[in-house]
Amino acid sequence: MLALMLVSAIFLWRKIYRELPLFFTYIASAWTIGLMRYATFHVGRATYFYTYWISELAGAVIVSLALYEVFFRRLFQRFYKVRLYRNLFPAVALIILLLMINTALQSADRKAAFLRASHALDLVRTATLFFFVALMAVMGRNWTRYDFGISLGFGLQASVALLNVALSTQTQFNPEVLGTIELVAYNVSCIIWLITFLKAEKSVVPATSDQSSAVAALHQARTWEEALKDFLTPGKR
Repeated sequence: MLALMLVSAIFLWRKIYRELPLFFTYIASAWTIGLMRYATFHVGRATYFYTYWISELAGAVIVSLALYEVFFRRLFQRFYKVRLYRNLFPAVALIILLLMINTALQSADRKAAFLRASHALDLVRTATLFFFVALMAVMGRNWTRYDFGISLGFGLQASVALLNVALSTQTQFNPEVLGTIELVAYNVSCIIWLITFLKAEKSVVPATSDQSSAVAALHQARTWEEALKDFLTPGKR
């Protein structure tokens, strides 16, 4: 939680929240949710139960929005410019969340229902990360430091969460141990983000094809000019 607070402070200090508003919303909400859970832990079991699971599902939505920002708005901007692709991802995420909440509220064993909903959201998040990382590799796209750090942190959390889902079906694994592993992965992700944003990212503006053509034409013109001068200068012919 302390690492996320430091990351939030760095975002405010360097005004990175203007560049990554949805990820800033995630890191700010993450430690806020942690404080809410700690405050309700001593109030009552029912209050803490609903606070925990409602914040867990709400946090999953915020994570989806942060991933949407990284992959659609930054890495694959052509997808973001198409209205269908731009609206499809958040719409599907919202539908999945509503279905999960409805299933949990109608179930007799609400704890198990919320747990299944959380596992399903972890599966969707992992699949989304895997798809876009594979797409980055196939298309030969380059990562920026910010985008790579954010994706690495979320990828670590999603991988461990998915591993916990697989191991939880085995009776020999202690649930408390699995929870500890997931907590360690979460803390490592926070440290990754802190390291990522400690140093400002260099702003690199790639040259467009028109700019490259203009530079090449200018270089060729200068070459021809020098050759013409040599030809017209006495004693150099």
